[in-house]
Amino acid sequence: MKKILVALLCLGLLTGCQSEKTSTSQVKAENGDVVNIDFVGKLAGKAFQGGTAEGYILELGSKTFIDGFEEQIVDMKVGSEKTIEVTFPENYQSSELAGQKCEFDITLNKAYKETKEASQKGDIVKIDYVGKLKGEAFDGGSANGFLLELGSGQFVPGFEDQLMGLKATQTKEIDITFPSNYGSTTINGKTVSLANANVVFDVAVNHVYHEAK
Repeated sequence: MKKILVALLCLGLLTGCQSEKTSTSQVKAENGDVVNIDFVGKLAGKAFQGGTAEGYILELGSKTFIDGFEEQIVDMKVGSEKTIEVTFPENYQSSELAGQKCEFDITLNKAYKETKEASQKGDIVKIDYVGKLKGEAFDGGSANGFLLELGSGQFVPGFEDQLMGLKATQTKEIDITFPSNYGSTTINGKTVSLANANVVFDVAVNHVYHEAK
């Protein structure tokens, strides 16, 4: 889902803010923060496929999305809403969206500030990791600059728990036993089951972010 959304947004042209709903919160998003947002993309008032997400974790200033998208979240207050307009290029791959002006309704749910303290449940960590089965890296088991909310249950059981208590720049080797109903992967072109497999992850914690309240 993330790849679809990034591909969709990266080819757009952000033209400006249309409206904003205020918030009583005093917490503002700043460049370099990590934010949790909901957004809905609309064409002619109707949501279009691939343009909607809830609880999307985004690092402001990372240029994950198109120029101007992240910049307009800066200074938004937690709990506020903003509507922006996006005009897609004439040569956009989707004929439905090519050359069309669309709206994105954005809600800022949370803002996380970078901290030097040890990570804890609920924090966001930005990590690099490489998973190895019997000493060999497997497809889908590696990433760089991945944003993970500790305690979200996004990864296999045991992975997130072992990252709690680490500080930025620290590394750790994590041992995980995959669930019995887990699927398969490939190593050197060969299909290998990960069900009940003992996997070692080499993890580097680059940054730790704590929710601002």
